Amino acid sequence: MKLTIAGIFLLIIIFAAGCVASPPATGSDNQGAAASMTIPLSQADEATAKNLDEYMTALGDAGQFSGAVVVARGDTILLSKGYGMANEEFSVPNTPQTVFPIASNTKQFTAAAIMKLQEQGRLNITDPVTEYIPNAPRWKDIRIYHLMNHTSGIPNLGGYCITDSADLTLPELVKRFADLPLTFEPGEGYAYSNNGYTTLSSIIEQASGQSYDEYLKENFFLPLEMTSTGPDNARDVFPNRASGYTTMDGKRIHYDLQNIHNLYGAGSLHSTTEDLFVWERAFHTPGAILTSPSLDAMTEYDYGIACGVMNNRTSIGHSGHVLGFVSETAYFPDEDVCVIFLLNQDRMPTANLYEDLPAIVFNEPYSLPQKIDRKAVSLTAEELGEYVGVYPSDLDETWMYTVFTEGNRLFYTSDVPYETVELFFESNDTFFVTPESADSVIFTRDANGTVNGMI
Repeated sequence: MKLTIAGIFLLIIIFAAGCVASPPATGSDNQGAAASMTIPLSQADEATAKNLDEYMTALGDAGQFSGAVVVARGDTILLSKGYGMANEEFSVPNTPQTVFPIASNTKQFTAAAIMKLQEQGRLNITDPVTEYIPNAPRWKDIRIYHLMNHTSGIPNLGGYCITDSADLTLPELVKRFADLPLTFEPGEGYAYSNNGYTTLSSIIEQASGQSYDEYLKENFFLPLEMTSTGPDNARDVFPNRASGYTTMDGKRIHYDLQNIHNLYGAGSLHSTTEDLFVWERAFHTPGAILTSPSLDAMTEYDYGIACGVMNNRTSIGHSGHVLGFVSETAYFPDEDVCVIFLLNQDRMPTANLYEDLPAIVFNEPYSLPQKIDRKAVSLTAEELGEYVGVYPSDLDETWMYTVFTEGNRLFYTSDVPYETVELFFESNDTFFVTPESADSVIFTRDANGTVNGMI
């Protein structure tokens, strides 16, 4: 399934402090794994690098970015820098070595592992899933490739639970959703499914004889020297770990416990911008990780990645969102340009960032970010009651937003990600979540003036 650039961005599953001192943005002074790939900048690239850093500094000063970013053309790193705080309580700055959960960007590693196992002769993506998961009669017509591009019909919900404090095994997780009715017959539709990627994790273990984490480490992370990439867990302690934040009641807060280990191949990994740059370079180089036929299949059929068009340019990548964190990887193959950013505050707007950073590299028009301070307008409980209801997501009609009131406050609870968010009224059926973001929730009305939708 080919997606528009909006579709790619919505795969965020589905959104600061100012720029701080960190390793220099350009040239051979960059540190870590990415540095070994750096070559000196031309005069034109120096100008581009300066513009990129100016943009990111303005974005941070406007309170709209906290994280790390890499922008590169080929092996030339134009920007590799951290902005804002990895830990606000102790004033620890973000750097290119800061470790973030990458959520659904894990899926490209899972899909690549399946293709690698096919190259090793241990499976075929046309194999029936029941060859590896026998106690799932509803899945008799599902093939491995159906799982890889979300056409299996396996529902998204009913499996993993990131608030479950226990580390659940793959058999325990798969058992939770193996008997659920399919959303559609395999191959007859498209519905994003984390459960499908949990199932792929189990297939990787069955075919390889290793754990999911061990297989990725042996075949990808060790050969590529991605020393800061691996499985995440709510209890793990490791260097350079970022804290995740969100906004509630106008204040920055931590989420309650989340254990993304239980996401497995759907979203359990953590990484850095440096490591992800190494991965992107290797992944898009035929023969470095996968053969050309495997790579072509992944990009042609959207196995673990999404291929779309932005401003008449082909873009390949994925997004990720887990409570407190956002990730984005994007590669423009015709221009050999890579854009990666990782955030540790999940209420910050990222749609403009996704478009503006490439625009700077491609010498296209863009605007420097401006500070935004939206003002909430009070409504009565009766007026807010108009908006109460259950609304499907634009991306997947099986994902629901349940809008409800508590006194004279309006909230929604979403299925993906599962969270409760307060909405603040601005005007004309338009609400916002944080005053520094231009992102909006807009309710629609039918011909009779009754609220009938939510965008």
